[in-house]
Amino acid sequence: MRILVFAAHPDDELIGVGGTIARLHEKGAVVKVIIYSRGGGGIAAEEPIIDEHMIEQTRDQETQQVAKYLGFEHVTLGIPEIVNKREAVKAAVKIIREFKPHIVFTHNPLDHHHLHISVSNVTTEACWQAATKAYGYLGEPWRVSAVYYYEVWDLFTKPNLIIDVSDVFNKKVNAMKLYKSQLKVFPGITEYLEALARVRGYLIGVKYAEAFKLSDALPGVISKDLALLLKTSEKD
Repeated sequence: MRILVFAAHPDDELIGVGGTIARLHEKGAVVKVIIYSRGGGGIAAEEPIIDEHMIEQTRDQETQQVAKYLGFEHVTLGIPEIVNKREAVKAAVKIIREFKPHIVFTHNPLDHHHLHISVSNVTTEACWQAATKAYGYLGEPWRVSAVYYYEVWDLFTKPNLIIDVSDVFNKKVNAMKLYKSQLKVFPGITEYLEALARVRGYLIGVKYAEAFKLSDALPGVISKDLALLLKTSEKD
């Protein structure tokens, strides 16, 4: 199974899908993460004045460490802002058709962060476009089985997929600590991850879990393969 994750910034993939990525990797799935921005704005107020290029280099190195630790491939596009949506959709279609993912994870479209929203919208449209004959020069059509939205800061009121990550939750926390530059930017982030994971776990009677919402943008079959692979609990 091939899993594709789209993230706006380095660490979004970890906050939203980190435990699931770790579980999928352990089960033998191939996971690829596409990161748009290099995260040049991730500088804490108390840090000495440095330019964005320096923090981007640091975050690139941190992402490489996290990818190696959790077992995913990654590509950082270096796009801090999606200005031309058509070109962004085409680029995502090309990625989807080349990688041929069975499942795609992306941001919650109702998130407050503008780049999170843009990445969500671009990903959702690209998954639909990739299944059509449009943009034939970008590769053969590929139909994704399902698109799931994940949480970062804005939480779902009614998630419909909960994945048990109890066995790998420590890996998620340890991976967050590898994003060392962001621990001062988001003080208490590891406590946040634990609190949210406990709340989501409570919904299905496990210690730690991650929550997702199935996109209705694509007609198709709900990913039974994913449920079987992870022994997940799907909620109505």
